[in-house]
Amino acid sequence: MKSNIYKLALITAFAITLPLTGGVAQAQEPGIVAILDVAAVFQRNQEFNTQMQGIKDAAEQLKVQITEQQKVIQAKAAQISAMESGADRFQQEADLEQQQAQLKTQARQAETNLLNREAQIYYATYQKLQSVVKAVAEANNIVLVLRFDSSKINGNVRPEVIKAVNRSVVYNRELDLTNLITEQMGPQVVADSQSTQLK
Repeated sequence: MKSNIYKLALITAFAITLPLTGGVAQAQEPGIVAILDVAAVFQRNQEFNTQMQGIKDAAEQLKVQITEQQKVIQAKAAQISAMESGADRFQQEADLEQQQAQLKTQARQAETNLLNREAQIYYATYQKLQSVVKAVAEANNIVLVLRFDSSKINGNVRPEVIKAVNRSVVYNRELDLTNLITEQMGPQVVADSQSTQLK
């Protein structure tokens, strides 16, 4: 009787361990870990640079417009200061103050709009980057892509040294996807499965 109970316990324990063992083996399937310089991909992407240049141009135009309007307000202020005290001068001073407040509000709103446009450009480019990385990773059994910084370090510049010391990737050996992903970040994300193969 005791022998049968002992055998039953062994069989039950073995049956319970089977799915667990299979799950561990599946989770430990080998895969490739690669690295990617995201900043470099952004810098090399023509579409991103063109859109960012549009933001810079709009910012410069805004600066010129604000400067011209400020000059007009300053000229009016000089004229008002030469006027004699009275109701007319008081009214013009009040109007000028209102114009200054409106100009500040317009400038802040325009700046906010530009920052929002910039954020949308970054977001759209990063979404596209994620799609490309996913396609390349799935085509090449890459299970993890780490972000790293490939820029050179100036040992005489303290902020650069501190930044380099804090880099996530210390060493890599021919697992850099930056050039491949940069090529894929063209007008179309992925044309076909062959274009996603590592060379």
